[in-house]
Amino acid sequence: MTIRVDALDEECGVRVRDTTSGEQFSLYTDRAVEPTAACTEGFTMPVDAAVAVEASELRMPAFVPPVFWRDGEVVHRAESDAGVERLSRGTYEVDFSPPDAKLYVRVEDAEPAARFPGGRSLIETAAPTRLVLGVRSRHEAPAGTVTTTDDPRDLMAAVSTFGSALKTHSPDRSWPTLRGHPPAIEHGDSLHVPSAVAAPETGVTIKVPPEYGAIYTVAPLAYYLGATVEPGTRPRLVAAGRSRDLPVDALTESVRDVLEHVFALDCAVRTAGVYPFRTALVGALEERVDLNYERLFELPLDERTAAYLDVPRSATAGLLDWHYAADVKADPTYAPVLPYLLDDLALVRSPPRRASEADLTPSPNALQSTDSALARSASTTSTPSSVVVPEDAGTPGHSWVAPGQAVQSSNPTVGSFRRDLSASSADRALDVHVVFNDARLQLGDVSLFDSHPYRETNVRVSKGLSTTELRDALYEDVDYLHFVGHVTDSGMMCPNGPLDTRTLARTGVSAFFLNGCRSYEQGRALLTAGAAAGFVTVDDVADDAARSVGEMTATLLSAGFPLYGILDALELAGTPADRYTILGDGRSGVRRSHSNVSVLHVLDTDAVDAASGAWPVTIRHYPHGRSGIGGMTAYSHTDTPTHVHDGSVRETTLPESELAAFFDDSGIPVLVDGDLHLTDDLSVEQLR
Repeated sequence: MTIRVDALDEECGVRVRDTTSGEQFSLYTDRAVEPTAACTEGFTMPVDAAVAVEASELRMPAFVPPVFWRDGEVVHRAESDAGVERLSRGTYEVDFSPPDAKLYVRVEDAEPAARFPGGRSLIETAAPTRLVLGVRSRHEAPAGTVTTTDDPRDLMAAVSTFGSALKTHSPDRSWPTLRGHPPAIEHGDSLHVPSAVAAPETGVTIKVPPEYGAIYTVAPLAYYLGATVEPGTRPRLVAAGRSRDLPVDALTESVRDVLEHVFALDCAVRTAGVYPFRTALVGALEERVDLNYERLFELPLDERTAAYLDVPRSATAGLLDWHYAADVKADPTYAPVLPYLLDDLALVRSPPRRASEADLTPSPNALQSTDSALARSASTTSTPSSVVVPEDAGTPGHSWVAPGQAVQSSNPTVGSFRRDLSASSADRALDVHVVFNDARLQLGDVSLFDSHPYRETNVRVSKGLSTTELRDALYEDVDYLHFVGHVTDSGMMCPNGPLDTRTLARTGVSAFFLNGCRSYEQGRALLTAGAAAGFVTVDDVADDAARSVGEMTATLLSAGFPLYGILDALELAGTPADRYTILGDGRSGVRRSHSNVSVLHVLDTDAVDAASGAWPVTIRHYPHGRSGIGGMTAYSHTDTPTHVHDGSVRETTLPESELAAFFDDSGIPVLVDGDLHLTDDLSVEQLR
């Protein structure tokens, strides 16, 4: 891994670049600094590189709650100015991690304090002091590849290796940064397990019949528990002499039940470890059951799992909301997708569950509106299109890994999982190409593609590209291409005819949005040609819907949302989201959020309490990648307690003064009465 730390050119501070994962962030100081190489030893947590600077202030351009250690013990955690205190003189290590990396700051022989001016975070000392910045990359990739045959027993051996990716067997593995990527799977003539990814010896076993559906369904639990998967006449979990049946007729539900139970308990018991921070989950759990966290923390994984099974499920019910699920066809062809789904701890249902198959008829608005330029394929594709409607999994995110076009889901391929959508170069800005290929279309607000408050974006706009020009645009290396225009069965329409993307041998486009009627097949061809993910339509769409969807997507992509979070937000806004779907990995996004998490705030101005001036706020969470389930979520402008980061929807209220302070933050998406805005463009006066 290559970590580079350089002084900023025009401001005081440093830029940290991880050239392996393609991420960067800036830190600002109160004076000019020259970073010098420092020793990586002496930090409580492992770091890949370290530099020293001298300053009395280190500022992060985002809200990050610093954690202070002294002699390996946590002594202070600051989340707001109300909790600020100046610590006694000494040497401290501070977890000051932004979304893009793990950053630890060693403050030497000083009296440090944390402050939060304007919703940002800074560490300060009374006088200039030596600050050693230790950086650890969050880059993750499979540590090895397991070769398996189509024999279900060989697949069991492959799934048994997934727990080798866990960086600890303690409850701390509930932190997303301590769960590594499971080994990759490929098909071959014989089973081969590299020694580097051999199945861990945890003493935990899951027994299921040697059938693909059962193996796929228990895979998330096997990964998180580091369990081996073995043939058995009936499904059950065995740990330290304790056995829990997993009813075969409700295997998906029972696996989810156990996974949510042990995960929630780990999120509480881990407070006995390095990070002793209470969350709302801990408080709620302690109202239901009395547990000895210290004893449980020290137990081996199998004995701890057995002890967890003795805790009634009612103690953890409702404490967590899972974020992602996937329907996977019970076929050996789909085995290679498992490691990528489990990297984000997605639940698996196999065989897939579909609520129905629907025929989407052409939109009356698209067909009849007199000024509807986006009735752009109605004349040639007026027959209904058949789509799959998956059964609701009770999660905001969902993937369909089976035949058929699924709506309101991600439709990935094995190849798309292997492409890292967010790994744009740290040394350049994000490249966005917006193509308007119908002169009758109104030019949308392309500035929304460049709305991230701290990351640079190069936005290029083209109009009326010919087939040759559009082909060249699809060959170019571009992070995101947004196409608005006619799409027919023949291809993407240009002034001189259609360009059929199925004729492309390759594409340099990483992510895309084909905002034209029935663009699924053309988008699928881009995925096959090398793209990682994109939005497409499965039916006709009208002008007004297409424009609003395009602008919402641009805003949320720039804010760092995963694709599945955008699809969920579209539905919340009342747009016809059933006509849009995702190709590729729906958990990915084109850039990182400037905060630690992807969160959507929802305001309903009709619900404001006029007497008290209290504003009800709904907060929706979309865990993904490095900000996965199990992290911590803190809020800078509300008294909402710190929560475990999950797929939950939380209700709170903000007094008017705090709402005004919240709007002073930059680049945070807020849905107000169904319309998406950024905090930069909002004020309390507007909403009265």
